[in-house]
Amino acid sequence: MRMFALLLLAGLPTAPIADSLDALLAQFRAVPGLEARFREEKHLRLLASPLISEGVIRFAPPQRFLRQTTTPIVSAVLIDRGQLSFGDAHGSESLSLSANPVARLFVDSFLKLLEGDRASLDAIYEINWKPTGTGWSLMLKPKVKQVAQVIERLEMVGKGVVLERMRVVEVGGDETVTVFTDVNATRRFSSEELPRLFRLPAP
Repeated sequence: MRMFALLLLAGLPTAPIADSLDALLAQFRAVPGLEARFREEKHLRLLASPLISEGVIRFAPPQRFLRQTTTPIVSAVLIDRGQLSFGDAHGSESLSLSANPVARLFVDSFLKLLEGDRASLDAIYEINWKPTGTGWSLMLKPKVKQVAQVIERLEMVGKGVVLERMRVVEVGGDETVTVFTDVNATRRFSSEELPRLFRLPAP
């Protein structure tokens, strides 16, 4: 579930250090928009070396999200107005989240984190948040069957409300480690930028 791992990110570099989960989520809710680079390592039990990809993610509240991979191939995952789409040089596919409850559950998982929605997160996960000096760690363990069948746990480390590193452990042992850099969590996308930046690559 590599896509799921990459979509859980928000940050505000100038925000004060959160002293509780509720304070952290309140800062997530204050983020006007997000743009960041990522480097992902996918560790599969059947492969000796990890699969590595790099790219950029963008989030425009309330529910517009793009994950664009630039290396090793150009592709993108887009969520916009209840529609999930995927595209690369060979074409694109899309599905309505309202018609797919399982996909909707996964999408709601990361969107509710970006939105700072504690009640919705509590409904999906057991949450363990800990302060760590100048930062924090967060572990999410799924308690909803559809998620628990795929994801064993999510581990996140950050400072303030900047998520710096995330590890997603899947049922069966595969895991994805993502490092985020060049985070701009005060990004405001103009009406001209939205259709230009939040789109799939041309085939």
